[in-house]
Amino acid sequence: MRTLPGWQTALALVRAPDAHVIKLDELLFFEIDRNSENSPLLVLRAQMGESLADSCVALDDATLEVLARPGGEPLILGCGDQDTPFEPLLDLLARCGLACGLVAPVQQGEGLSGCLVGCSAGPRSFTPADVAVYKLLASFLAVALENDQLRAETDFRFSEAMSLETVSSALVEERSLDAILSLIIDEAMRLLNAQDALVLLLQDDDQWFQVRARKGQGLQGLTRGRLSVLDSLNGMVIRTGEPLVSQDARTDPRANQARARRLNVGTVVIAPLNIRQKTIGTIAVHNKREGYFGETDVAVLCSLANQAAIAIDNARLFRALLGARDEIERKATELQQLLVQTLNIQEDERRRIAADIHDRVIARIVGALYELETCTQLYRRGERLDDQLQLLKELLNEAIDRTRASIYNLWPATLDHMGLVPALRELLSHQAARSGLQHSVQVYGTPYRLRPEERIAAYRIVQEALNNIQQHGAARGVEVTVRYGPRRLRIQIRDDGQGFDTEQVMLSPPADHFGLIGMRERATSVGGTLHIESTSGRGSQVILEIPNREATAGMGE
Repeated sequence: MRTLPGWQTALALVRAPDAHVIKLDELLFFEIDRNSENSPLLVLRAQMGESLADSCVALDDATLEVLARPGGEPLILGCGDQDTPFEPLLDLLARCGLACGLVAPVQQGEGLSGCLVGCSAGPRSFTPADVAVYKLLASFLAVALENDQLRAETDFRFSEAMSLETVSSALVEERSLDAILSLIIDEAMRLLNAQDALVLLLQDDDQWFQVRARKGQGLQGLTRGRLSVLDSLNGMVIRTGEPLVSQDARTDPRANQARARRLNVGTVVIAPLNIRQKTIGTIAVHNKREGYFGETDVAVLCSLANQAAIAIDNARLFRALLGARDEIERKATELQQLLVQTLNIQEDERRRIAADIHDRVIARIVGALYELETCTQLYRRGERLDDQLQLLKELLNEAIDRTRASIYNLWPATLDHMGLVPALRELLSHQAARSGLQHSVQVYGTPYRLRPEERIAAYRIVQEALNNIQQHGAARGVEVTVRYGPRRLRIQIRDDGQGFDTEQVMLSPPADHFGLIGMRERATSVGGTLHIESTSGRGSQVILEIPNREATAGMGE
């Protein structure tokens, strides 16, 4: 039991010769605790002898009214009194073999802090002088307690300020959330003079708490890393967003009493962890070593809870920042590799076009020149030129066709002159001619004019998808659906090939899927999105969506 320093001074006064004239066998000081769940309590704080162990008595409104009467006059009570407001107190003393002689209120400032109870072993009477001395003793005790509380409050506030400064420094200097939370619950246990403390964070399902930090011998029974939110004091704090005090969680109807008994949780104070008007968890302190948690304890714990919430929020933001940085670095690496790959593709395309022109176009033009020379010689000899002229015509037509094919590979002229849908039909026809791939193009909605960069992006994405189908898909057919909606253009390319594991492909090195990266970058460059859906053995589906920003409804391409 806590013995207040001020009580020692009062005890010395009681033992003085002038005080012995009262002839009391026991002297008790009860403090009023207004934080109990059901009603205020009279809690035994100090005693002259050893008559009582830690005890408390329920205090009703009638008893409070009697104690708070103006003047602070002591009351003379006897064990035989009936229907007295102090009957529960008299019963407690009677069980200890004591009779209550005098009860004096102890005032501190304008408030009632408790009462001084003088007891004798049996019934007796008191003179007016005894009552006056007893009133003086109660007044002296009130002054001594007030001085003691002022000194304790000063020391406590200084300690609280030092703790908050320590925690604030840790928030700036320490990056480990575990270290910061450990420091916070250490300070909470020290300032609140408690045995146990823990920090609980609400999980995404809002049904469970994650035990983020804990300390204290009493929590050894906490074998799991999470606790249920339902039917618990911490869950009530989550729902209300307000702090909570329980003087005995083992009997509190609001608490999970079975869990409280298993963890040996008696007195409890809990504060919410609030971040931007949202409660994300709680900090709970258990089992005050002396007495019960009060308003000062709640205020201190709320201050530490704010610090803990800041630390948790900072840790989450730091993790998000690291994730964003890693994502930016990954993107930068992919783009760098994509740029290199694009340059290589451009060089390969130039070599292919040069070889195509050299092998297919120039060779036929040179052949045509040879035939022209032959025609010249035959003409000079007066011979017929029909066969040579026909051959010359075929060679020149082939050169024209090869030149047109090379130009088409560089830029689809149909896209500029006729629009996206005719260009896609032409693209699929050429693909079918080369590979035998069956195809269909379905168009829904009223086509509207796309910006040049949107047209070429859509065309190249479909072209790359068809190339992938031809090279890797082992498909027999492909369906292209173009849907002009009021808000977006949606193009869907679906094949019946062997498909692939999209997650495994995207996790592979960028060099293994530059085509897919390029398709997504093209879609992003025009404000669109690209989704790829595929399952091994069940074909693939590419969905491109481009917002309809400046489209004019009803205008064809």
